[in-house]
Amino acid sequence: MYLKEFDLDLPYVIDEENVQSILREQNCDYNEATKLDYESNWKWKRRSFRLQTRCITAMYERLFGKYKTKDCWKILIECLEEITDERIINDSGVCSVPVQFSLDDFMAKSELEKKKTVLQLLMEGIEKLTISNQWDYNLFKEIALQIEQLDYVNEWTWKKSIKSPNKKYSAKVICNLDVESMDIFISISELDGKQVLLEKVISELPDEFAYVRHLGELKWNSDSEVALVNKKGNEKLLVTLK
Repeated sequence: MYLKEFDLDLPYVIDEENVQSILREQNCDYNEATKLDYESNWKWKRRSFRLQTRCITAMYERLFGKYKTKDCWKILIECLEEITDERIINDSGVCSVPVQFSLDDFMAKSELEKKKTVLQLLMEGIEKLTISNQWDYNLFKEIALQIEQLDYVNEWTWKKSIKSPNKKYSAKVICNLDVESMDIFISISELDGKQVLLEKVISELPDEFAYVRHLGELKWNSDSEVALVNKKGNEKLLVTLK
């Protein structure tokens, strides 16, 4: 089994006061009341937290590659206001590690501070797991150092650049995954490497399920026009050299 995925989660914390209010107002049992409480009070918090942390966890995955393990393919850091159970749980290869965390403090931070906090939380959980599983922590720490050296900027080139029909230019797609958005750019350069155009063609939610659909094929329509075609082949994002 290979470890290759990393994520942060905000486990559900029951709002007992709201649950009791639901029980009084609606004809349902306790389990149904907690489901209603989750849908109204927690689901959006969990989703928002995951979106805002994905830029760093995805960056860590991309730089990390994979690591052979006995029984773990994903590390899930459970961020909790109060830890009542310190155990590391392995559920079908997903290793869940609890760490102390304040959502209110996190939400008040700047984007850069949020990135730094995400990396700190990730490494805190990873350190616990490496001790428990007797893994080499330095291998994981090296990735964190790379992220710091890159100033927490998760930017990469999607696939290879392609040359224009007249062989004068090359085009490529640049992806930038940030706290609030995933921005996709098309860059056009002369063959000596001098960039002559950089244009943002779309912004999406910072989530693979939201933006990966746009990444189908990059192609030149002419000597001056480049198109990024989506996976279904029914939408194009165009840039044109002036």
